[in-house]
Order: sequence, then C-alpha cells, then structure tokens
Amino acid sequence: MPTLAIGARYDTMEPAQMEKIAKSVKVGRYLFCPNGSHLSIYDDQKVYMAGIISFIRSVDSGEIH
Repeated sequence: MPTLAIGARYDTMEPAQMEKIAKSVKVGRYLFCPNGSHLSIYDDQKVYMAGIISFIRSVDSGEIH
C-alpha cells in the first residue's frame, strides 16, 4: 500500500520520525513542509497540496505501487 508520511518543521511530531516511518514501509514517500505545523494544510498549503497531488498522481500513473 503506497503511504505518504508528512513532516513539518513546527509540528510536535518530529519530522525525522515521520521520514523514518516513510522509509520503514514497503512503498513509502516522505513530504516535508518547511513552514508547516501539525496543520500544514493551512500554514504551508502550497507545499502540502503540491506534495499530496504529486503523490496521488504517482500512484495513479503506476509510478509507485
């Protein structure tokens, strides 16, 4: 199952741990939001949405599966 783990600079969840999660699953990808918090969808919206869209397109195209 393709998995996207998202980390953000100002999140209480450590970005390094989120990256580790992405690497620990068989088909994982990591997205870092440099200006985001736990609510990166609001405070780092451009990076967050571009990352989500890229991930979905990669899954849909079969690039990652």
